Amino acid sequence: MPTASGPSLTRRRRRHLTTGIAACGLLLAACSGAAEPTAGPSGGSSTVASSSTSTGPDPDEVGTATQDVEATKPVPAGTVLVEVGTASGAKEYRYDKVTLEEPAGSKIRLKFRNHTDSKDEIGHNWVLVKPGKEASVVASGQAAGDDKDWLDVDDPNIVAHTRLIEGGQSNTVTFTAPAGTYTYICTFPEHYAGGEKGTLVIK
Repeated sequence: MPTASGPSLTRRRRRHLTTGIAACGLLLAACSGAAEPTAGPSGGSSTVASSSTSTGPDPDEVGTATQDVEATKPVPAGTVLVEVGTASGAKEYRYDKVTLEEPAGSKIRLKFRNHTDSKDEIGHNWVLVKPGKEASVVASGQAAGDDKDWLDVDDPNIVAHTRLIEGGQSNTVTFTAPAGTYTYICTFPEHYAGGEKGTLVIK
């Protein structure tokens, strides 16, 4: 498979809160005096600063969802370029294009953009599913949970998908699909039910 009001906190927001709490703890430790006396080479005392552990970003925070590596690859001849985005409002659960039509047999490179404000931390994805399997894919995404960005990437009913991305980010996926009519959806909780879906016709 080609890759590339809901819950109050996204997985990333919880990580941000955890990082902030850890940072506050380190700051308090520094203010209370983090230096420790040790014996110096001449028998006197010297001061060694206590070490701290860096809390860098999680790997997927700087992964392909942010860098959009697929978009930088050369475009093979005959590839159809498509771009789909979200609405800009934090509570607008819809895509800016709800109908796409592409020729059968073509390789499609689709760039998905999240047009919401990054400060809102609203996650969206673009998931192309087999006909009639929308509810099943949404259910498997709910079962996968927040730790897997609300998507079961091994679900056999998924034709292609992007990653879950936040405002200002893009993610690109390249795929082919047999002739037919497909639905693309967002699997983040309540987004599909709220109307975030569209139709891709391959003919």
